[in-house]
Amino acid sequence: MITKRRCPHTGIVNFFSHSDPLLAVGSVTQATSPTQYVWRSYLDDRQSGVAADRAAAEAHLRDAIACRWDANPDRI
Repeated sequence: MITKRRCPHTGIVNFFSHSDPLLAVGSVTQATSPTQYVWRSYLDDRQSGVAADRAAAEAHLRDAIACRWDANPDRI
């Protein structure tokens, strides 16, 4: 299970795994343009990208996490 928490100071949305709820496995941030959101995976493959809105960026990040070869959410 992947959970998310938004930092009230920076606006960054961090994603955490059930197995280690204090270590972020990815994040979504607003870029300099208000219509660009950058998503980053902090897992071994370190994928990243840009999306037009926050929901799309979160979906891309969740897809990147789910596409891992060992994608059992309890092990991430």
